[in-house]
This record gives sequence, C-alpha cells and structure tokens, in this order.
Amino acid sequence: MTARRSGRIIRSVFTDRMEAQPLSHDALARLFAAHGDRVYAYCVRMLGNEHDAADALQDTFLNLARRGVDTAGDESRLRFYVFAAARNACFDLQRRRRDEASLDALREAGVPVERETAAGPEQAALDGVTRDAVFGALARVPERQRKAWLLREIAELSYDEVGDRLGMNANAVAQLLHRTRRALQASIPAAAL
Repeated sequence: MTARRSGRIIRSVFTDRMEAQPLSHDALARLFAAHGDRVYAYCVRMLGNEHDAADALQDTFLNLARRGVDTAGDESRLRFYVFAAARNACFDLQRRRRDEASLDALREAGVPVERETAAGPEQAALDGVTRDAVFGALARVPERQRKAWLLREIAELSYDEVGDRLGMNANAVAQLLHRTRRALQASIPAAAL
C-alpha cells in the first residue's frame, strides 16, 4: 500500500469516525465476529505471547467501541482501521511492559522509584525516546556496571555508598563507573540525547 493511499484511508476513516457514535453492543459483536480471530493471530505474531495478545485484542475492541467506527462503510477501509487499532494496542502494551520492566530493574538495584509527574505530550515523547535509548544501552553492559550506574546516577548515592552496596571500595566504584559511562556513550545515539 502506498503512503498516499494509506493517508487517504486514514483521513477518510478519521472523517467517518468524527461522525460515528460509539458502537452498540450488536455492532461490536458483529465487528468482533468478522475480525476477532485474525486480529488475535496478528497480535500473537506482534507480541509473541498468547496472554499479551489476548490483552491487546481486548484493548483493540474496547478502543473501537469507545471511539466508534463506521461499520457499514467500505470493508477494506474497515479492516485497515481495525488492524491499525490492533497495531496501536500492541505497541501500547509493549511500551507499558517495557516501562514496568525498567522500573522493576531500578527497584531491584535498590533505587527508590517515585511516580513521575505528568508532562506535556512532546516532553513525554522525548523523555520516552531518551529513556528507551539509555535503558537499551544499560541492558548491554555487565550487571555489576549497570547496578553501579543506577545507584550512582539514579539513586544519587555517593561512591562510598555504592561501594558498600556492591562490596567494593570507592576507588573501584569510580573505575567501574568510568568504564560504564564510556560504554554508554559509545552505544547511545547522539540523537536520542
């Protein structure tokens, strides 16, 4: 499908959606009967896990029901819209799982984690890209380096405090952190920062 054609479909579905009301129970049941199995299979392929795929399937149809969609329109447009909603549900689920895993890793390293304050959508997107780049790079360094970096940079512990937690002296912590920072600088793209 060309970008021009997909743009026309999205604009057309968006225009139709602006006029559409939330789906009735019967319309949602018909939509699910027509597309549910294929959407589930698509979600399994996207996520690689049947349980996550079931969650994404549910999110897909809940979003479709809430937003409304013109079910009487062109079938190919409707199918495109349903699968776009499924793709977005899969991405949202992956993003939530990745964020939860990142927070769990911080907690396991002994970092006190607080809830973030709400930021604007632009800042949230930039923060997300930077966070993904940093945590992706952190995943590639050895565990001891990762723990030391998290304790120093996120928990803001002193070199002595990091050393106490890791069973090292402050000088060894400084050397370990130097190697960690060099590895992170080499693996994080400048555009992400």
